[in-house]
Amino acid sequence: MENDQQPESKKKPFGRMIMDDFMLLLFLGVTIYAIFYLLWGVMELSNLPTIPEEIKQPLLK
Repeated sequence: MENDQQPESKKKPFGRMIMDDFMLLLFLGVTIYAIFYLLWGVMELSNLPTIPEEIKQPLLK
């Protein structure tokens, strides 16, 4: 009765596990896009020149 034994369950590779789950793919796609877009915006803001004092003072009063 060797045929009655259960077949060994093979573990799915990580890449296939991600590709099989479309909700995970959607989540990863949106999240990765948002993170890169946020980082790009922070880099753009860090490259802006500072506001000159003669313009800044009237705005703060």
